Amino acid sequence: MPKTQKLEKKIESKLEKLSQLLNKINEAQVINSDDPETWDPDTLYNLVENLKDTLKLLEDQKGKQLDEFGEPIIVEEGICSLVDEYKSEEEA
Repeated sequence: MPKTQKLEKKIESKLEKLSQLLNKINEAQVINSDDPETWDPDTLYNLVENLKDTLKLLEDQKGKQLDEFGEPIIVEEGICSLVDEYKSEEEA
């Protein structure tokens, strides 16, 4: 399987997860700054967790081990890096 097809599969999978998380994040829109009745702590804590998960999907996840240049080793590439790599492969 060509490298671009492998990248497409990874990107598609992560984008599907991202879409699900964004839907969950949108649920926090029920909170109205002018209406204390809508100030729900569970909704806010869920928002925090969903935002953290969203960042994990977008950003590279780095391990504690360092490479030969003293940089953390990437354990899992995020969507941003995968799309960059995909675009580079497409242009090559």
